[in-house]
Amino acid sequence: MVRRRALVCEPDAAIERRLEMVVAKPRLELEAVDRAVAGIRQPEALRDRIGDAIRYSQRVEADVAGLSIETLLPYTTDDYDGRFLDTWVPDERGHGHALDILLKHLDLPAEIPRKASTVPIHNRLAGLLGKRSTHAYQIVSMLYHSIGAMNERLALGAYTEMGVIASELGEDDLATVLFGHLRRDEAAHLGYYRTYARRLGANLAPWQLALTRAIIVHTYAPVGAGDRRDKALCGRALAALEDDPDNPSAAALLHTIADELLARPGQTLPPFVAKSLRKCVDSARGEGAPGVELRARRFTKRLRVARPLATLPMTVNSGRSPAS
Repeated sequence: MVRRRALVCEPDAAIERRLEMVVAKPRLELEAVDRAVAGIRQPEALRDRIGDAIRYSQRVEADVAGLSIETLLPYTTDDYDGRFLDTWVPDERGHGHALDILLKHLDLPAEIPRKASTVPIHNRLAGLLGKRSTHAYQIVSMLYHSIGAMNERLALGAYTEMGVIASELGEDDLATVLFGHLRRDEAAHLGYYRTYARRLGANLAPWQLALTRAIIVHTYAPVGAGDRRDKALCGRALAALEDDPDNPSAAALLHTIADELLARPGQTLPPFVAKSLRKCVDSARGEGAPGVELRARRFTKRLRVARPLATLPMTVNSGRSPAS
């Protein structure tokens, strides 16, 4: 079978730089995480403040590494995506293991990773279309990289805020060793996804971009919260990390990326991200989850001035599938 490249252009210096940053960054050391977790002094306070956010993040990280991206993008063994996935998949597995260590210490349940042979049906269908049509493959690739960038930005913001909260509780080692490292990893992943999608979008026909835009606007759900049963945990995580869960600041950050990659020149997309996040918060309220109310925390303002930016594996609304 002839392999096709998603990018029409030849090697791209900007993508290469982002890929080198992903490959060259240090790997997460689970032994260091073990030591940091063993040194936690206020496990009850940490569990109460961000237990749901840790659970949601661990579930996403554990799940996305087993999505079989080669099924979704059957030609993804090219110089860029193939090399990226060689690092990204172990990164996600490491993140899931590290968060599992933390959950066990906090006496909270962890998600069991999906079997490697389990591939969401919509990934199979998208992969089949990509095999039959170069145009369809390019659309699938644009979906994958655009949603991947949005998911990584969501993860970056979440880990940044979890680190802030851990530091507020005096758990500085945990904030640095675990959440700081996760934040740096997600920032590197984001840079690759965003740059690749930007370059790819410039080479797509207007109708291909229009179709990609329509699919994302009408089907987007936060990574790991596409199925109805999974939305409540995402909503509880938002309640733990946001000043105003009904108007989460994360929505604007993700929307900015979507506009950059998908909107027509001079236009902006409908507020689909905010709508999707609010559905998760409403789902948490509907099950009577505690703490899902408006709140203002003094330390959250630090996130707004924040640090530089930062799992789909495709599946726009894939319940238990990604992006981190």
